[in-house]
Amino acid sequence: MLPRQSQIWAVLHASDSDRRLSYSLAATFLGRMCLSGEVTELSPGQWRLVEAAMRLYRQAVPTIKCGVSRLFGETGSSWRHPRGWQAVRRIASDGRSILLVVHTFSAAPAQVSVPIPEGDWRTAGQLPGLNVSLTNGAAVFEGLGDFQGGALLLQQREWQPS
Repeated sequence: MLPRQSQIWAVLHASDSDRRLSYSLAATFLGRMCLSGEVTELSPGQWRLVEAAMRLYRQAVPTIKCGVSRLFGETGSSWRHPRGWQAVRRIASDGRSILLVVHTFSAAPAQVSVPIPEGDWRTAGQLPGLNVSLTNGAAVFEGLGDFQGGALLLQQREWQPS
């Protein structure tokens, strides 16, 4: 099923930490963002995080709609009790943007690296909570712990004649 055809639900609760909210919201970048749960009971701070995710999602829609995905990670053999990490890299059909969706599970590594194509990439937006740098043809996520999630949108810098 194409991501644009797949509804991905984030069930949000007033008791969720920002880390938990980011984990749930990051998953929605793998398809069509759908929200449910106690959305009307979220605190103003929690709602700001949800609004930031919705703004980033709107920026990422063209890449989600028309792109090519590749899965990276080490998740172990159990879907019921996942271990390690996974990242989905989706490159837009025009090659000018990349969406990275990262999730860690139990026994997560402190750092993961996801390859990105050569280019002059800049961060166009990201969900708060993950420390990421672009180095040597990769997006490197550092300081990770168990059950974290995030989304990062990269775009090619515009060429400026000198």
